Amino acid sequence: MLNRESFISHLQWFILLALFAYDGFTYLPEESNFALYKSVYYVFIFIAFLLVCTLQINHGHLMHRYLGSISYAIQIYFWLYLVRLFYDFMIVGVDQEIVTNPFTAIFLYVNAAIIPFYGFYVFKWNLIDLKKLNTAMLGIFLIMGMVSMWYIFTGKAASEYLGDDGRFMGNASMDTIAFGHLGTSITILGLSLLYQANIRFLHKILGAFAILSGLFITLAAGSRGAIVALLLCFVAYLYMNGHKLKILIGLPVLAAIFIALLPILRDILASYGNLALDRLYNSIYAPDSMEAGVTSGRDVLYDQAWKNILQSPIWGSSLYIGGEYVHNSILESFLGLGIIGGLLFTIIILRTLGIAFRMAEEDKGCLFVSLLFVQYLSYSLFSRTLSMLPLFWMSLYLVIFLNARKNDLTA
Repeated sequence: MLNRESFISHLQWFILLALFAYDGFTYLPEESNFALYKSVYYVFIFIAFLLVCTLQINHGHLMHRYLGSISYAIQIYFWLYLVRLFYDFMIVGVDQEIVTNPFTAIFLYVNAAIIPFYGFYVFKWNLIDLKKLNTAMLGIFLIMGMVSMWYIFTGKAASEYLGDDGRFMGNASMDTIAFGHLGTSITILGLSLLYQANIRFLHKILGAFAILSGLFITLAAGSRGAIVALLLCFVAYLYMNGHKLKILIGLPVLAAIFIALLPILRDILASYGNLALDRLYNSIYAPDSMEAGVTSGRDVLYDQAWKNILQSPIWGSSLYIGGEYVHNSILESFLGLGIIGGLLFTIIILRTLGIAFRMAEEDKGCLFVSLLFVQYLSYSLFSRTLSMLPLFWMSLYLVIFLNARKNDLTA
């Protein structure tokens, strides 16, 4: 029978893994009511947060955690963002095609960005075994990756999406960007697992398999943003492990070799009917052949964002430009929240990056947490909007709270 401490520990594991398993909704049939399922999902997570908090209050063990000034910056930022999101959707009624139900979008944002932050305050982080968390998260992402590959090779997606515009769909509802980042997550989680202390031989096999699978998925997706994120994570990985000289010397050499071999690799894949490397090849060797340009039209959004920012620098104008999000979290912050929100977000990012690098250098058990933040920060700088990128918030909060766990005090 579980005692109170064990029950709290199991609830914490459920919450963490459930929040990171959010992308599993992409495996629901395309005609499913995604908004309803996600809302119910978050309600159960919220109830679990309340149970953890209630159990600790009833026994006088509520944690008093000091996160430093970054805590205030984060809270001010996400409340400002919520006000702007509510104003855009519910007051102005911004014309956009991203969500069909604006109220549900606001509800999902609150449960993805705000509730976890306050919920994590009552967590007993000392009960979280980082090696087990690394392994469990890798297992979740690997399952999603294998489901995607099965869908591709056995379902209609094999003929419908394989090589379409050089992209490789994960399934009917997971687009190539999400699919590519899934591969990147698998790769860095596998790499980090190999650095965990005292791992078993089975963990080494799992880590090696994950790295190979993740690399394949990232390349197969044909998403350049995911490849950039993977490269940035590799640079961060080398830096965090003290290989600074290898970064200066090795990476330019490897980049040159990869670019030189890219035409050959592209032809090999093309011979099997897979055009996954076409977009990357065209970006480097034939940029004029791309219909939307190398930036896939992002340069137009960026240019318009700067114009809108200059027109309303203090309060911001909107999170959306002509119904489209700007595909860059920093620009989005200045665009929707003005100079205050933009500077706040920039400060949060720089401060969290500093914490992530220092934490990984001091404790290799935290390596996967730091790398996930680097990845999802990169994700936010090229794709998505912050209201619809829950794993960005999760990776940010994990860095902040795990860094503060050594200073936890119990009432």
